[in-house]
Amino acid sequence: MILVNVQGNGNAAFATLRHAEWNGLTFADLVFPIFLLIVGLSAPLALDKAGYTVSWTAICRRVFLLFIIGVALSWLIRPTLDPNMIRWSGVLQRIGIVYLVCAAVIFIRRSAALPMLIALMLLVVHSWMLLKVGTPTGAPASMEPGKGISGWLDQNLIPGRVLRKTWEPEGVLSTMAAAANGLIGVGIMRWVKGNEVSHARLALAGVIILAAGLASTPILPLNKNLWTASFALATCGIGIIFWASLKSIWSILGENKIALWTASLGQAALTLYVVHTLLIAIIVRKLPNGETIWDATYQELSNVGLPAPVTSLLYALIAAAISCAVLPWLKRRGWVLKV
Repeated sequence: MILVNVQGNGNAAFATLRHAEWNGLTFADLVFPIFLLIVGLSAPLALDKAGYTVSWTAICRRVFLLFIIGVALSWLIRPTLDPNMIRWSGVLQRIGIVYLVCAAVIFIRRSAALPMLIALMLLVVHSWMLLKVGTPTGAPASMEPGKGISGWLDQNLIPGRVLRKTWEPEGVLSTMAAAANGLIGVGIMRWVKGNEVSHARLALAGVIILAAGLASTPILPLNKNLWTASFALATCGIGIIFWASLKSIWSILGENKIALWTASLGQAALTLYVVHTLLIAIIVRKLPNGETIWDATYQELSNVGLPAPVTSLLYALIAAAISCAVLPWLKRRGWVLKV
């Protein structure tokens, strides 16, 4: 996510490290939906423990903190005293909502089938609304940017600033489908834990889910902004295949220093996300000449003479290195965010 968010020049970046403008799927588009899948995979490990007593206070506190941290980080990048210019939607806010949905379904019944069924229902309803439901103002159903019921809900239900003016990447309707990623993760984890599923069977499940997503693309194109059912299923399938692959080689790879370092980053993912966002909040500040620190430092890096896409990636790698270098220092002082 850091490599995607802190490209030196988004227009010059390698195509796979840019989000698809509308329809399509790039490597950059995989990060967030697979993270939501991981939210679902991890939730049963904590909430399905024998003897665990549900604490809705703790769950709601976690959701609230994720929401507030997300809003605060967005505000730091674009400080304002105008409530109409505050962005209330965002990545951490969506993670909090998806976690809440997963927790609620987990406590309804201990089964793998229920979360999968609810995920399917959410995707069916979401698809029907995109394809068939027009706006209250009389506009027809549409999957164009800012149009149809998805755009109307973003414009009329989200307070403050809508990021793309007429639609929000973490919008109202798309959050319904995004919850399916988390619920599929819940179902898969319960299936794996309850049946001693082999790595091959787990990978096969991923292939089937991926195939279902790709099969629906003639009707529902892969679209992260709308979070179409095809996008939700395809990204879940890819994530599950990747997870099965990692599980199959972890006995060999797990003690490798690079693997252990990567795992340590994952254990402090929220802190790392906050650090990289704070870095963005610094480099978007303007210098006395009106140029941002981001633009000025990228221009200096460009003077090295490397191709523009390589320079853009190098800038992102430097930002990632700075963010990762700060993390051990924070860990030593116990400054790691836990919600």
